[in-house]
Amino acid sequence: MLKKSEKLLTPAQAGELLGVSPITIRYWANEGRIKFITTQGGHRRFEQTEVNRLLKRETIVKAKKTIVIVEDDQQHADLLVEFISVLYPQFDVKVAYSGFEAGSMIENIKPFLIFLDIIMPDIDGFAVCKHIRANSLTKNTPIIAMSGLSKPESIDNIISAGANIFLKKPIRLSVLKETVDVLIQNEASKK
Repeated sequence: MLKKSEKLLTPAQAGELLGVSPITIRYWANEGRIKFITTQGGHRRFEQTEVNRLLKRETIVKAKKTIVIVEDDQQHADLLVEFISVLYPQFDVKVAYSGFEAGSMIENIKPFLIFLDIIMPDIDGFAVCKHIRANSLTKNTPIIAMSGLSKPESIDNIISAGANIFLKKPIRLSVLKETVDVLIQNEASKK
């Protein structure tokens, strides 16, 4: 029940507090993950206490696994973050916008999964992939290589460098979900 003195938050305000986009908030509301109130104008509003409840739950779960996206194209990186955050809220998503940035991030985080762009301006995806495989802490981390160019020799080279899978950009949501689901199932079967 709504408390008279409590301020209602828009999806954008709730998303900012929870560190997700308004689209993710709407998705969570649709699936019943966060309660909302519908205004007379048909807009969703969220009680601060409800957002705080979810925030506490998310903070407790923060020790969750991480997916790292290595992508120099910010628009494509943002799209992947959005897809993954909506489909897999149990994962934390981090972005490295260069191969150089990816190296230290991956070593510090030891992610569950890496999306790796092949073509980047500083250190290309082939070198990053080899570096990941050479490190004893990350050598078994699944790598999804991606590129807008899908020449057979490039695909062969990135798979030889250690990538598990190659996906052509832009990645369709259904292909992303199918690929990540398989990797999650494979990881679960190892335990």
